[in-house]
Amino acid sequence: MKKLMLVLGALLIFSNVAFASIPVSSTEYTGARTTPSTSGIDSTGGYTEANGGVKIEWNIFFNGTYWNYSYIITDKDGSTIAPDLSHWILEISPDIPFNKIGDYIFDANATVVTPGGDYWEKDPIFPNTTQAGANKGNPNLGTDLIGVKFDTSSDSLPDGKTYTFKSIEPPIWGNFYLK
Repeated sequence: MKKLMLVLGALLIFSNVAFASIPVSSTEYTGARTTPSTSGIDSTGGYTEANGGVKIEWNIFFNGTYWNYSYIITDKDGSTIAPDLSHWILEISPDIPFNKIGDYIFDANATVVTPGGDYWEKDPIFPNTTQAGANKGNPNLGTDLIGVKFDTSSDSLPDGKTYTFKSIEPPIWGNFYLK
């Protein structure tokens, strides 16, 4: 059985609309957040403190043409791979059209999936569910989330924890969800 997790917190993401974003200082292009929520991450299910917590690290840089994003997801202490990570959703600007997502996110080492609608739907029975229901396999998603899903694959993620992609969009602060 997969361990389930909801993590919504501040994280560097990207947006093409200045008024909809919270600017990020270049000193914050590299960083990390861990559970508990005092550091900006809330979690439920398999990644609570009792089960070792969770850590997400990022490194973002501009190479003169594209923004290069790298996210590492591990247990809180960083020593192991996040258990049973199925996928994660990274919030993006609502002004990025899903039907042209390949123009905004490319060279990803995981499969990039859009919700097939306007957003990933919140879990209608949050917070007490472990079943993937009407919200497209995202149990305990506590809010509607405009974002892209990165599906985990052992072929594309040989270390099981590092996600990379390129974008034309600079980073902003936002939310994410892990399952």
